[in-house]
Amino acid sequence: MGVGHLSLKQLTLLASLMMASVFVCCYLTFRFFWAYDAEVEQAIGLQQEETQRVKTVLDIQKTELAKSLIDYAAWDDVIDFIDGNNPELLTDSLNSHTFETRRVSGIFIFDENVSLVWGRRYDYLLDLNLSFEEVRYKFGPLLVDALKARTDKITPFVKFLVLDDRPHLFGTSRICNSEGRDCTHGYMMFIKPIDNEFSRTLKNATGIDIEILTAKENTHPLKVNKPNTTVLEKLDYQNRSTVCVLIKHSVKLPDFITWGELSMLFAFAGFMFVFNLSVAHVMVRPIKRARLALNSIQAGERIVSVEEQFISHEMKDFVCRINEVYAKLDEKQQELEWIARHDALTKVGNRRSLQQHWYALYEQSDHGFACVALIDIDYFKPFNDNYGHIEGDSALSHVAKQLQTTSSKCDKFVSRFGGEEFCVVFTSKTPIDVMHEGEALRQAIEQLHLDHQYSPISSYLTVSIGMADCQNHSLSNQKEVLQVADKALYEAKEQGRNRVVAHQY
Repeated sequence: MGVGHLSLKQLTLLASLMMASVFVCCYLTFRFFWAYDAEVEQAIGLQQEETQRVKTVLDIQKTELAKSLIDYAAWDDVIDFIDGNNPELLTDSLNSHTFETRRVSGIFIFDENVSLVWGRRYDYLLDLNLSFEEVRYKFGPLLVDALKARTDKITPFVKFLVLDDRPHLFGTSRICNSEGRDCTHGYMMFIKPIDNEFSRTLKNATGIDIEILTAKENTHPLKVNKPNTTVLEKLDYQNRSTVCVLIKHSVKLPDFITWGELSMLFAFAGFMFVFNLSVAHVMVRPIKRARLALNSIQAGERIVSVEEQFISHEMKDFVCRINEVYAKLDEKQQELEWIARHDALTKVGNRRSLQQHWYALYEQSDHGFACVALIDIDYFKPFNDNYGHIEGDSALSHVAKQLQTTSSKCDKFVSRFGGEEFCVVFTSKTPIDVMHEGEALRQAIEQLHLDHQYSPISSYLTVSIGMADCQNHSLSNQKEVLQVADKALYEAKEQGRNRVVAHQY
C-alpha cells in the first residue's frame, strides 16, 4: 500500500513518529561526536584543579607545622633546658596547653649527641598521655634530615609518618639560638596527628571529600583504583608510599548517557509525538507557561505578571509559593557565601576570598598596576602569652579594621593570611608608590597605641611589612609574588622589625 492510500490520521501518525525518531537520532549523534568529549575534557580539568587545591592545603599544613617547630627550636630557653638550667620550660611552655594550641601529639628534645633529653606523647582531645615506645626505636631514621642540616641557620623538615597504624606529620630541626643561628645545641621533633579534625580542615578548605589511607611499614604501597578518584602518594621518612590521600572528586566523569537522560530523551520524543497529534493547543499552553516560570526561577529571576500568565488560581498560588521558597533559599545562600569568604574573628577576607580576588584580577585584561603586602605583627607570641588570647584576638581585630580603614590612593583588598599575618593587595590604574602605601599601613597600626610592654622594640604593638611591587606585570603566578613579599617581610624582621621593605617582582 503506497503513501497515497494512507488516511490523514495515518499520515499524521507516521510523520509524528518520524519526527520523534529523527530527534532521538540527532541528539545521540550530536552527543557522541561533540558534546560528550567536551564534557569529559572539562570534567578532567576540574578534577585536576581539585587535586591542586588539596596539594596546596597539604603544603599549608606542613608549613604551619614547620613554623610551630621553628618557634620552639629557635629559642634560647630550650638550649638552657638541655643544659639543665631551665626546668620551668616544661610547665611554662611545653605543657598540655602547648599540645592543644599547636595541634600536636608528640614533642621530643634531644641533646647534641642525639640522646633523648625529654619527650612526651599526649592526646589533647582525651587529656591522656600516650606511650612513645613505638617511635623511640625510630628516632635515628626520623632525625636523619636534621642531622644533615646546616648549622648556621635553622632549617625544619616535615614528612609523613605512620604511627599506631594512623597517619601523622612529623617535623624535625636542629635547636638554635633565638636568632635562628648557631644550630649545634641539639634536635627537636614535633609529631602532628592526621585525624578526623585534620581531614575536616582539608574538606572545609577545599570543599572536596577526602580520605587518608595508610599502609603498614614493610608492606607494599597502597594501590587504589576507583573511578572519579585521585590518589596522592606521600613519601614517609623512608621514602616509601605509606600514606595516601584519596581525593573523591565532586566533579564526576560523565557517562555517555544515563538512564535518566535516556528516559528523559524518549519521554520528550513521546511528548513530541503526542504534541503533533494533539489538536487541543489550549490545553498545552498552561503547561508551557509553567515550564517557563520554573526556568525563570532556575535562572535566578523572580516570576512576574503571574495573573496574566496563568488562568487557574491553583497555578498562581503554586508559582507564588515557589517564589517565596526561592527568596528564602537565596537569602541563606548569600549568608553562607559571606561566611565562606571571610575570617570569623577579624571579619576581613580569608585565604579563599584572597584566591578568588586574585583570580578575578588575573582574568581582567588590564588590571593596571598592583602590589602585595604581607604584614606580620611583631612579637605577637609574647603579647598572647602575657596578655592572654582574648586580648590577642582583640588586637588582631583592631589591626584588621585599621588595615581596612587606612586611607589609600589605590583599591585594596585585605585578608587574613594566617595566625598574626595579613595580606593586602593594592591595585591602581596609575603607578603605585609602594613604600608610601606600606608606610601608611605601618604608621596606622602603630598609632593604634595598643600596649605591648613585652616587645623589645616598642611599647606599642607594631608590624613588619614586606612588599612585592608587581607594577603592571601579569599576575599569573601568585605563588612567586607571595614568595617575593615573604622574602621582603623576612628582611624587614632581620633589620629590626617595625619597618617596611619592598622588592620588585
